[in-house]
Amino acid sequence: MAKNKSKGTEHDILEESNEKLSHVFTNAEYFFEQYKNIILGVIAVLVIGVGGWWAYNNLVKGPKETKAKDAIIYAQKYFEMDSMTQALKGDGVHLGFEAIAKQYSGTAAGNRAAFGAGVANLKLGKFAEAIKYLEDFSTDDAVLNARKFGCIGDAYAEQNQMDKAIDSYKKAADAADNDITAPTYLYRAALALELKGNKKDALELFKKLNTNYPNSQEGMASEITIAKLEAQTF
Repeated sequence: MAKNKSKGTEHDILEESNEKLSHVFTNAEYFFEQYKNIILGVIAVLVIGVGGWWAYNNLVKGPKETKAKDAIIYAQKYFEMDSMTQALKGDGVHLGFEAIAKQYSGTAAGNRAAFGAGVANLKLGKFAEAIKYLEDFSTDDAVLNARKFGCIGDAYAEQNQMDKAIDSYKKAADAADNDITAPTYLYRAALALELKGNKKDALELFKKLNTNYPNSQEGMASEITIAKLEAQTF
């Protein structure tokens, strides 16, 4: 008897489960009918979005990146030859950094061209243009980022805008904490403070340089300046 009862119970459970599933599917069908247009619209947007993303990356961005890489080769060669005007403006046949940065904006090579244009303008004494291009450049590379801010600092210093120069040099020093770029830009920031007449802050920065980077050329050179400034300050 117990065995038959078990079978009956099992049968009831299966029927109950089937009824629940039927009810779920019925509700789902009703929900779909009610919101069919919205659901299909969302699916269409997703399909178009994914398709558009694929098309942009493979049909637009990819070829643009390739063209930008090809275009920047000659500008980089001129830069390495220290021919800054040709690197910046091109040679009449090949584009220079300025045109590449504008024409291929949004590509990796276009970004590098902005950096090249900034440095080339700095070397040619076009300081405002140098700052503009350098500020457009972005990178995750710590050393390159330090050089970016360092060059901006140089451009401001050349225009006698010492507050902005000092701020940029400090950013450069903070961007890459190493024994090469950091002491270089800390030293320039300290010198700029000294030139500005802010001897107290200059002294603090020279001491920081000497303490944190004692084996660097700038760290060793700062010892003489520290002694001089201490004699003048106290």
